[in-house]
Amino acid sequence: MANLTANRTLSGFFVEIWVDGARIAELSEVTLMVKLQREKVQFGLDMDSKITGFSGEGTMTLKQVYTRFYEVLEQAKLEFDKRCVITTTLKDPDAMDRGEERYSVSIAFSELPFVGYKMGAVNQQKLPFSFRPSELQCLDSIWAAE
Repeated sequence: MANLTANRTLSGFFVEIWVDGARIAELSEVTLMVKLQREKVQFGLDMDSKITGFSGEGTMTLKQVYTRFYEVLEQAKLEFDKRCVITTTLKDPDAMDRGEERYSVSIAFSELPFVGYKMGAVNQQKLPFSFRPSELQCLDSIWAAE
């Protein structure tokens, strides 16, 4: 590991995302985060904790080019909870062994921001969502060379 150089640092410039198999080219940011739920456990005078559950949250931020995700609202009006599958990939040509990192998971949108215009600015939409961590799949990963 002592031979690492700055060019091995992964760049978000090489991120792509697909929602239900359709590439979302106008993506400007995506996050997937697993939050651990912990319960306090006391041993003598020491306080420790134990994982008792976990939840998944994330956001996608898009530069608005198209009208997106209106069908999720239409499905909700019909009392159907539409889920989408997102797949992310980070394929930086400078990655160790030219590896790539890919994840896939089914998500449920928490908010659908349709109008948020600002004069003189590029329109962006921030779409928060949740997911079940047990369904998160790591399809490809980048590992340190032995």
